[in-house]
Amino acid sequence: MAKTHGSAGENAFSKSGEQQETLLATIVLIGLLATFACGTLLGLSISRKTFLGWIALAGMLVLGGIFIWLKRKIDAWVDKELREVRYWRRGAEGEKVVAEILETQLSDEYHVFHDVRFPGRKSNIDHIVVGPSGVFILNTKNWRGTVGWNADGKTLIWNGEPDKWNSAKGVMGDALDVHDKLRALLNRDVFVRAILVFPLAKVQPKLDTPVELQQDDYLVSKRLKYIDKRHALSEKEVVEIVNALLALFRKSV
Repeated sequence: MAKTHGSAGENAFSKSGEQQETLLATIVLIGLLATFACGTLLGLSISRKTFLGWIALAGMLVLGGIFIWLKRKIDAWVDKELREVRYWRRGAEGEKVVAEILETQLSDEYHVFHDVRFPGRKSNIDHIVVGPSGVFILNTKNWRGTVGWNADGKTLIWNGEPDKWNSAKGVMGDALDVHDKLRALLNRDVFVRAILVFPLAKVQPKLDTPVELQQDDYLVSKRLKYIDKRHALSEKEVVEIVNALLALFRKSV
């Protein structure tokens, strides 16, 4: 089994929890404000003999109309927030699936880092794999359907539509970031390969693209274990790179 560092999906699970808490707190606050406003106006309107009572009654009617108008807006916002929660949760589940494959199918010559967040970075990296075959940055997408490239191999296509999240650009940026950090620490270039992994989608890969597309069933057997002599690493180089990554996490071996 591969040597592991960190736990997969922690950031995504955390994001889904934060989104859920925000949604719940907002709904509770809106409910309290609505209850207070209705209660206040109802209390004032009980005595219709006063001018203030008639104003309160009119206010209740206006407030009711506003609530009806706002309901559609609130429903749309709640639906959007719930989609965000589901998105982060599905992402975490996908990361767990890929993590298990990496940990169980790679030998102890490999090191697997999960949910990596370097100091100074806002976003995390799902997985980093270091071993005899090289250094790989993996970003898991728990999408369904079909994923591939457009004709020129520059735009990622998901179910016939361009990927609005620019996932390929994101994982390529992660790979370049790790490359630069390793070069600064090791004083030499280390080739870092960017891969997008799709556990649930049908992948239509294309040759000669800066970012590889892989399905989980091919990931280890067809790619990560393949030794390209141009980027192969010795045992000593693997240890140096792993120590450099651990140093970036401000940890010791």
